[in-house]
Amino acid sequence: MNYKSVFRFLIIVPILLIFVAVGLDLVYPFPESVSAYYGGLAGAGFSQTYYAYLFVAIAAFIADLCLFFFVRNSREIWVILMVIFFILAASMLELTIMSPLSIVLVQVAWLMAGIKISMAYLSPPIRDLF
Repeated sequence: MNYKSVFRFLIIVPILLIFVAVGLDLVYPFPESVSAYYGGLAGAGFSQTYYAYLFVAIAAFIADLCLFFFVRNSREIWVILMVIFFILAASMLELTIMSPLSIVLVQVAWLMAGIKISMAYLSPPIRDLF
């Protein structure tokens, strides 16, 4: 595998891991209290921070696709979106409850994202494509 293929692998696999983690959470048998919590939130309405969090997450996926095609400035946009994502996640009022396997998948995806962005900035064969 060449550098370009490895870089693209590091883009696609974390996205797939996130989707698998969300899918696992949809079928995971959470206790009734968790289901009631999310049901109450859905009925009362989520906070504006939650909607901003979802918007930034979708924008980050789009930025990932731009990284896949080596679009100019997509590295900087992705990093900025991730900073905003974590700030919003830390300030969000709603709880995020995940199954144990989903937590592992998301953390592996974040480790791979760290390798990806390191390659995008520090690996000359990849850095020069931007």
